[in-house]
Amino acid sequence: MNRPKRWLAAFLRRQGRLPPRVTGILLASLAGTLAIVLVSGEFKSLFQLVSPSSYEVGSVAARELTVERDVFYTDAEATRLRQEAVEKLVAPIFRINEEIGESKLRQFEEFSRTLKRLVSSGEATDTVFLKLQLSFPGVLQRQELASMRAQPAGLLERARELLTAAYRAGLLRLPDPDSGLLSAGSIELWCWREGRLEKQPALVEDLLTRPRLRAWTLAGLKDFDQEQARLAARLVEAFSAENGFLDLGETLKAKAKAVEQVDPVLAKLSRDQVIIRKGDLVTEEAALQIRALSEYSTSVSISSVAGNALYVLILFAFCPFLLGVLRPALKRGQMLFLAGITLSYLATAAVFYNLLEAPGVLPLAVFLPTSALSMLVALLTSTQIAYVFSLAASLLLLPILGLDLYSFFFALVTGMAAAAVVTRVERRIDLIRAGVGLSLPSCLTLLAAGLLKGDFPRVLPAALGWGIINAFLGSLATLGLLPLFEHLLNAASRFRLIELSDLNAPIMKRMLSQAQGTYSHSISVANLAESACSAMGANALLARVGAYYHDIGKIQQSEYFIENQHTYNKHDDLKPSLSAAVIRAHVKLGIEKARELDLPAEVHDIIAQHHGRGVIKYFYHRALENEEARDIPAEEYSYPGERPRTREAAVVMLADAAEAASRTLRKPTIAKLDKFVWGLIMDKFNSGELGECALSLGDLEIVRRSFAQVLAGYFHSRIEYPKSKEAVR
Repeated sequence: MNRPKRWLAAFLRRQGRLPPRVTGILLASLAGTLAIVLVSGEFKSLFQLVSPSSYEVGSVAARELTVERDVFYTDAEATRLRQEAVEKLVAPIFRINEEIGESKLRQFEEFSRTLKRLVSSGEATDTVFLKLQLSFPGVLQRQELASMRAQPAGLLERARELLTAAYRAGLLRLPDPDSGLLSAGSIELWCWREGRLEKQPALVEDLLTRPRLRAWTLAGLKDFDQEQARLAARLVEAFSAENGFLDLGETLKAKAKAVEQVDPVLAKLSRDQVIIRKGDLVTEEAALQIRALSEYSTSVSISSVAGNALYVLILFAFCPFLLGVLRPALKRGQMLFLAGITLSYLATAAVFYNLLEAPGVLPLAVFLPTSALSMLVALLTSTQIAYVFSLAASLLLLPILGLDLYSFFFALVTGMAAAAVVTRVERRIDLIRAGVGLSLPSCLTLLAAGLLKGDFPRVLPAALGWGIINAFLGSLATLGLLPLFEHLLNAASRFRLIELSDLNAPIMKRMLSQAQGTYSHSISVANLAESACSAMGANALLARVGAYYHDIGKIQQSEYFIENQHTYNKHDDLKPSLSAAVIRAHVKLGIEKARELDLPAEVHDIIAQHHGRGVIKYFYHRALENEEARDIPAEEYSYPGERPRTREAAVVMLADAAEAASRTLRKPTIAKLDKFVWGLIMDKFNSGELGECALSLGDLEIVRRSFAQVLAGYFHSRIEYPKSKEAVR
């Protein structure tokens, strides 16, 4: 019981260690695969081969139509009525403009102060009235002013309170009743209060409008006598203004949203139901049902959907494990490429399965580009990843092609064989020869499928013909698509690396003319790196190309590097710090030059990582010789690059150091070279420069032996071979 728990916990931890980009691509691929598998599995039940145009209203039915499975369809008329009802029930939205109320209240306050001042002046009523008319014409009549002179304060205060309440509640301007906007019998009132938008429902019958304002005001003045109430209402009306208005835009949005959320009204056609008989006239109802039969069906098997989904989930559950093994060789672009071609492949299979009738003697997979995609994966990533792709793609074909084991078998064999036959191709034209080699397993697989079906010898011509056609078209498609994907992914494919290994390239010719020592050094480093990578099973071609280009940053200032100097050393006139800066700069310049040349990312990495973060010891020691600078941190004299993250980059770093340092050896022997190389390797190992790559101690031992053998070839004319044991004694 504890063991499964521990396994599950470890599995989840591995999942958690996946980078977010890996998880995102996995989830997107899973969603796409599930969609393709589920749609393909139910494709034929979702689309009926019934043409509604053959059953127009008033025409005579040419044949009887019977429902083969339960079909649910949308009743358009009932759905329309439901949508209209929902739309009318949406309350219109009104907004209160607070600035209007605040402005009117300020006018009322000014009126109150003016009135009180004029009344308290003791002047005659006619004089007060005329002066009031100057500032607030038409607000009060002469008789109303005379009535208010006795005690205006309480009346004015009550009028202000009513005005404030009216503006706070909203004095609304309602739309035309014929517009239908108020059919819901309520509204939604939006207003800003204390920096927060409040939304309040309100019944239409309770809304305050200009026609209802006087009655509402008098209802709030029941404790006043009739004359005073009339005067207060007069003031409220004089300083009132509508401040609530219909927001037509928000109202229409709310109605549209409500309509969108309306569930359609479904009608059902039951299994074995006769829609129309031969010779009957097509009615409107029958035409609607026939149209529904051609468009809708819900006879989906829940168990089938659940089984397909579980099958896909189980396959994808192994992806974290596979990516954990293969991830060092995969970059983001390559992962997107794998996800894209896998989904495209499955979608093509789904379309072919539902629309294409394959000959009975052939599996449907013979029409799929399995071999072409497997070749592309092998050439753009690695052969191991191509094997995994072939296995995963063929397994995912099973639920899409209705558990066709013959198609699975053909896709698996041709995919694996395609990945194998392109392992050693070195020229693009070799892909055609690989197609010829692939035709044999294709034909044999089709022949085996025919024998298992009992179709021999009828299957023999088809097996030979389609096997050859499948293999040839696969290699031809690979030849055509490979340059496109090489450009899109900027991939370090075998062909691209072979092209970059041409020493007649302009950048290599420029290095030869401007930095002869660096050119010779790069060639030697390439020989060392290629030899070691070949011995340990790494990508020797990538190591060679990376070594060719690892020092292209030296071309611009070649005279500052020892291998290009003959008599005069420019560093003799420079401070150690400046010399170190010049030396360090060649890594950055190399990266910039690599971008300019559009080199693959793998070559970029080798250029950026071939010195790691090592210390430029010569100039660091020169700096320390100055007694005033003995506390200089080593970081100031270290390369600013990254430590190697791949075996190829690490081998180029070691080859670069070994080749440069070997020039200082005098009278080297095999034993001296072996000890010398191992010392360099351990120096890099102990400094932590090899801590982020995948080199094991066994790999380092292989590197040591390989370097020693190659360097021995360089110094063969000066090597002192050890004497025999008898002579030593």
